[in-house]
Amino acid sequence: MDFGNLFHFDWETVPFRLIAFVIAFTLHEWAHAFVAWKLGDDTAKQLGRLTVNPIPHIDPFGLILILFGPFGWAKPVPFNPLNFRGNKRLGIVYVAAAGPLVNFLLAIFFMVVYVVVMQSGVLLDMGDKLSLAIRLTLANCVIINCALFVFNLLPIHPLDGSKIVRFLSPRRWDSFFYKWEVYGPWLLLLLIFLPAIRGLILGAPLQWALASVEEIAFSILSLF
Repeated sequence: MDFGNLFHFDWETVPFRLIAFVIAFTLHEWAHAFVAWKLGDDTAKQLGRLTVNPIPHIDPFGLILILFGPFGWAKPVPFNPLNFRGNKRLGIVYVAAAGPLVNFLLAIFFMVVYVVVMQSGVLLDMGDKLSLAIRLTLANCVIINCALFVFNLLPIHPLDGSKIVRFLSPRRWDSFFYKWEVYGPWLLLLLIFLPAIRGLILGAPLQWALASVEEIAFSILSLF
């Protein structure tokens, strides 16, 4: 599996990237909605976002960018922390962390399936095109979920990582985070479209994430 494939457009991989991104984004956004609902806020549920149906979660323009570029986005899940039970700042952290955590778990799941499929020899009985399609779909599901896990944890507004850092920090730092929010989208553009910066910031964490997913997956399989 090569992380480089994630950042370069290739017509042959479009269907498999599409499948992987739809799964990853759908469950990422569902996780945000589910945790918010469990904490007492039904805003997302009322808007039809507490669902694993991908249609309510997909942003058409964000999906197009996913297919032709390194990253895209889904529709953010709305929530109202004033409805949360208990510590509302901690509730925001829980909601924000839920999406990346689900991506990490999905990466582990698809890595387990990938290894089982490859070691079982089941692909040998299939045609070359079908066998390749299955391998590329599973590989992209692993890689893309790892990438979204790492990317969304960056402490840059409006990513989930920025909410986690901000609301775990003392309240007196809120003004600092508020002032820097305006620069977040510009920083993301630099990160996404400048390969040197992207490689510097994301390269090592992505490799670590994939290595961790592989290690956990093999540990799980060793139990059977």
